Amino acid sequence: MKKKKGTPAAPASAGDSNAAPNSSPQKNGKLLTILSPVLIFGATFGATWFTKPSAPLPAPIEIEDHTAATHSAEWTPPEPEYTLAMDPMTITAGTHGQILRLGIAIEVWEKDPDIDVARLRDAFTTYLRALEPSQLADPSFHMRMKRALLHRARVVTGQDVIANVLITDFLLTS
Repeated sequence: MKKKKGTPAAPASAGDSNAAPNSSPQKNGKLLTILSPVLIFGATFGATWFTKPSAPLPAPIEIEDHTAATHSAEWTPPEPEYTLAMDPMTITAGTHGQILRLGIAIEVWEKDPDIDVARLRDAFTTYLRALEPSQLADPSFHMRMKRALLHRARVVTGQDVIANVLITDFLLTS
């Protein structure tokens, strides 16, 4: 049956599936679909946060009598027993072909340490090649460089072997 132009359409019955209702259940369904994961996540996070066990309290610290001079000005660390001089290292620094020649000596706690010098040189070379020539030219950077070399030496050999790293030669050419 054809509809005539200009005539109003008949009101839709309640059982008609093509009719558009006043409140759209599709909009409510989309909103619920979007909000439900957010609400579930929020509720789960809140429940986990508020019901988690608290961190254990640290053990009580016993107060000792500090009349002994353990931290006095007279205390000095023990002297290292041996100094191991490494062969000078020559490293290309930077992209402009600058050359760093570095002499390093290692102070150790015991007389005959078991030090893998090849691993030590590798750790030092890897660190030094990562430095910029501007850092190497800065005198205030040398203490940080010594601390970094000491850290790498202790990682390679162990904390109880290396006492200090000494820089015996330092030459940066352009």
